[in-house]
Amino acid sequence: MQAFSCETPHRVLLCSIRPFRFLQLPADSRGLQTDLRDFGPYRRSADFATLPQVSETFRLGRVAGIPIGMNWSVLLILWLISWSLAGSYFPAVLPGHQSGEYWAAGLVGALLFFASLLAHELGHAIVATHLDIEVEGITLWLFGGVSKLNSEATSPRDELAIAACGPMISIGLSLGFLLAAAGLNAASAPELIVGVGLWLGTVNGILALFNLAPAAPLDGGRLLMAWLWHRRGNRLEAVVSAANAGRIFGYALIFVGLVEFAVGLGLGGLWLVFLGWFLLSAAQFEKSQAVHLNALAKHLVGELMTADPVVVPENLSVADLLDDFVLSHRFSSFPVQASDRQITGLVTLAQLRLVPAVNRERTCVKSIQTPISELVLTTPAEPADQLASRLASSADGRALVMEHGTLVGIVSSTDVMRSIDRLMIRQEA
Repeated sequence: MQAFSCETPHRVLLCSIRPFRFLQLPADSRGLQTDLRDFGPYRRSADFATLPQVSETFRLGRVAGIPIGMNWSVLLILWLISWSLAGSYFPAVLPGHQSGEYWAAGLVGALLFFASLLAHELGHAIVATHLDIEVEGITLWLFGGVSKLNSEATSPRDELAIAACGPMISIGLSLGFLLAAAGLNAASAPELIVGVGLWLGTVNGILALFNLAPAAPLDGGRLLMAWLWHRRGNRLEAVVSAANAGRIFGYALIFVGLVEFAVGLGLGGLWLVFLGWFLLSAAQFEKSQAVHLNALAKHLVGELMTADPVVVPENLSVADLLDDFVLSHRFSSFPVQASDRQITGLVTLAQLRLVPAVNRERTCVKSIQTPISELVLTTPAEPADQLASRLASSADGRALVMEHGTLVGIVSSTDVMRSIDRLMIRQEA
């Protein structure tokens, strides 16, 4: 899931979405056993929407076995929320305190706010894990958090369970913070501590309610999709309907934001515009992904792969590989085999470039290859949509196609994208 948040003294806007990942091409995935003349940036189909990649700057640890990371942008939003609470919100609702006290309350509130968002994301991720959906990790960033799921729910019931858990946790946190604030107030605790509890209870309630809006890619849109999927028996139609609702919701937010800004109600209107634009893009992304997956589902890996790839011996030097294979075959990647003809890994042009020219004669391919244990393996009979989803978790977007222990082909993310383009053109004809 991906959560977005921004706090001002007047408004807290939050949402949570789960982004699809398989068609986000890795930076080094262009061309695998393909003509090097095609090495320019691949031109994707015009209707394919994209979402920003969220990189992990710091690893915070693990919760329930799920890796938790943080992007540097969290520090920016943490300061923004703390500053907004300390400089405007708390002085307005609880006047009469020292500046240091306001900043302490603001910092505690901001930290607990991100902890609440993490709990929301963990809810989605833990339920997904119990449903045998691999969770790569959660990364906190500028707009909240993103849970990286490597596949989708296989039934409406599973989709419902994953989507509902996040808002339920937010509602529980909201009630918990409000009850804690009431108890602290009854015990005559300092009013700033009570104020932090009330603010956290309020923003978690807003988080839950906003995310329950029936518009993809919000959690409410996922719930709508699960219901439509169950009712119609067609996942694609359900995703498209929920995504269309998300587009309408995004346009509505943009309109309201522009009106607010035009009548002079402050910069909060611009935030609504930005949020609406992002939800609009995310809804289009989800719709495109569903259409593309549906097209791929009718085809097998054997139809997409490059058959009978050129392999190189593992004891070959980098210099010989460049002279005897790279220049003559125009491929960007080569499977590597041992003396017993067993495939041991894959070597790419990117790896070759890292070897200094003076060391190429004495550096063998085996020492720089990606071992087969780290590669995605598939078979010609695997449905293409399933492989596409698995390629998302691959560092370089490549898969070796094996049959009865023998290498028969290679598939890359680029192959998948090109196949999608051809299928889309065929459907338009």
